[in-house]
Amino acid sequence: MKSFVQIPLRKKNVLFSGSGRGLIIMNKWINNNNISKVLALAVSILLWSMVHLNDVTPTPTAKIDSRIIDNVKVQAFGLDEKKYILSAMDTDQVQLEVKGKKSDLLSMYSEDYKVRLDLSNAKVGTSTLPLSVDVPSGVEVVSVQPSSVTVNIEKRDTSSFPVSIVTSGQPATGYQMGSITMEPSTVSVTLPESDLKRVDKIQGSVSIDGEDATIKEKRVKLTALDKQGKEIEGAVIEPSSISVVVPITPPYKEVPIELHYTGQLPDGLVISKAQPSVTTVKLYGSQEALAGIKSYNDVDVDLGQIKDAGTMVLPVDLTPPQGFEKIEPSSMEVEITTVSNSQRVIDDIPITISGAGSDVQAAIKSPASGTMSLKLSGAPGLLNSLTKDDIQLIASVGNLKPGTHQVNLQVVLPRYVSRVDQGTALTATIEIKDNAATTSTQPDSKPHDNSKGTTDNGTTDNGTKGSGGNTGSETDPNVDETDNNGAANDTTPPEGQEPQTDTGSP
Repeated sequence: MKSFVQIPLRKKNVLFSGSGRGLIIMNKWINNNNISKVLALAVSILLWSMVHLNDVTPTPTAKIDSRIIDNVKVQAFGLDEKKYILSAMDTDQVQLEVKGKKSDLLSMYSEDYKVRLDLSNAKVGTSTLPLSVDVPSGVEVVSVQPSSVTVNIEKRDTSSFPVSIVTSGQPATGYQMGSITMEPSTVSVTLPESDLKRVDKIQGSVSIDGEDATIKEKRVKLTALDKQGKEIEGAVIEPSSISVVVPITPPYKEVPIELHYTGQLPDGLVISKAQPSVTTVKLYGSQEALAGIKSYNDVDVDLGQIKDAGTMVLPVDLTPPQGFEKIEPSSMEVEITTVSNSQRVIDDIPITISGAGSDVQAAIKSPASGTMSLKLSGAPGLLNSLTKDDIQLIASVGNLKPGTHQVNLQVVLPRYVSRVDQGTALTATIEIKDNAATTSTQPDSKPHDNSKGTTDNGTTDNGTKGSGGNTGSETDPNVDETDNNGAANDTTPPEGQEPQTDTGSP
C-alpha cells in the first residue's frame, strides 16, 4: 500500500501567478456561507421568472357602451324667487344619451344624471334657454333631447287680504259658538300678477264638533282661494298661519239694561243726561232661565258720589242675576251730567180714563175741563222742550163699580222730570154708569184715549196704590217717579219717551 507524505508548504515563500490569485479569491467566496446563500436566492428567482413568463395574460382593451336615459327632470336654479316666478316651462323632462364603460353605466342610477337650467340671467317674459348636463365621472354625454327649453318668467306682486275663518261641525249639546277673533286679521299674499287677480279670499278652517269649551290660540293654516273656492297653487301667504280664538259658551241672551239710582244728589241739582257705556248685556244660563228674562235691571248708579254740577263718570259692577252663570260685561260706566234745578208749569194736560169695561161708561165730572196743570222740576233744557202731549194723567177705573168715585191719578212724566208737589195726591171725580141705564146722550166729558194709558192698575177712591204706584224713591231720588217703559238707553230723553209714573199719593 502506497503511502503519501504531505509536505507542508510555506505560503510566504510560494509565488502565484495572476490567474492563480483569482482562483484563490473565488475559492474564498465559495467557501463563504453568506455568499453562497445570496447566489442561491438569485438563481431561484431567475428560474421562477423564466417558468412563469409565458403565463402572464395580456390586459384587454376596455369596451365602450352607450345608454339612453329617459325622463330626466330639469332642475331650474338662479332665479330670484322673491321678485320673480317661473310660471311656465314647455317641458320639465329630457332624454339623455350617454356613453362609457359598461360597468360604469350599469352602476349608475337615473338620479345621478343632472340636467340644469340656469335662470340667473332670465328676463321677464318668454325666452328659450340652453340646458347643461352634469354626469358622473367616466361617463360622457352623447346627446340631450331637447337641448333647450322655452320658459315664461313673471314678476311677483304682493297684496293684503282679510282673513275669513270657517267652522265645521257643531258644539256639544246646549253650547253655542260666539264671535271668532283672530290675530292678525289680514295677511299679505304674493303671486304672479295674473294669479293675484284671481284671489277671492284667504281662508282657514276650524273644527268645533263636540266642543264644550272655548278654543284658544289655535294655529290655523291659511289657503288662497278663487271665486270657485279652488286653491290657488304657489301662493306665498305671510304669515302662513294665524292664531284663532273660537268662543264656545253655554246659551246666552242679550237683553237691554235698566238704570236704577241710589243715593241723593246735592240740593238744587238734577240729572239732565245719563249715558251708559253699554246698552245691553249678555246673560248666560239655562234655556229656562233665559226664557224668563226680558231686561237686566240690577244696574245701581250711586248718585251720592256727585258733589257739584257738571259731568261725572260713575263705575258700576255688574253681577249675574240668580239662576244665571255669567254676565258680560262684568262692569260698565255711566256718564252723569247734572245741572241746577229749574221749574215750569205745563197747563191743559188732559186726563185719560183706563180700564173701563165694555159694559160701562166712565166720565170725568171733576175737574170739569178734564184737564190739569202741573208744576214740574228738572233740567232747564228738558223743561223747555216739554209740551202737554209729553205728560199723561191716567185715571184707572178697572176695579170700580157704577157710581161716583174720587180716583187718584197716575202721572207719567219724561225721565229726569218730576212734580214740584209730588207728595200731594192728584185726584179726579169719575162717574161710572151701566150701559143699560144710560141714554143715548153722550157723557159730559171729553173723550178719553185709552191708548195713552198704561196697563198698570190705578188707584181707587180710597187712595190705595195700584201696581203703578210711586216707587221712585228706589230708582231715581231726583224724581219720585218710576220708569214704566224699562228703557234700555239712559240718554237725554226725547219728547214723550222714557215716561215715569206717579200716583200722586202722599
